[in-house]
Amino acid sequence: MRLITGLALIAILPGLAACDLVGPGPIAGGPCSYETSIVEGTVTEVDEDGALLMGEEGEFWVTAEYLGTLPEVGDTLTLQRERITEGTCTPEIYSVVETGN
Repeated sequence: MRLITGLALIAILPGLAACDLVGPGPIAGGPCSYETSIVEGTVTEVDEDGALLMGEEGEFWVTAEYLGTLPEVGDTLTLQRERITEGTCTPEIYSVVETGN
């Protein structure tokens, strides 16, 4: 029984070591093409998962992993948005360019 348990641990540990739990990580999938644009939005709602913003194209949701520090309702954010045009990767990726009140 100890031998089986030991072998199971040896088989599992390399897989666990490959996990990286810091940051959103690289784009999932590939190969893909993205269109990059700068968007501005005013925060209308915030919760622990992210923020809802109102911009020129309507409402859009940005997850907390892209925001870093969560904004407050009423803040205006300038974001770089990468929107997928080809492939099956992450559909939208946001990076904060500027924050303001």
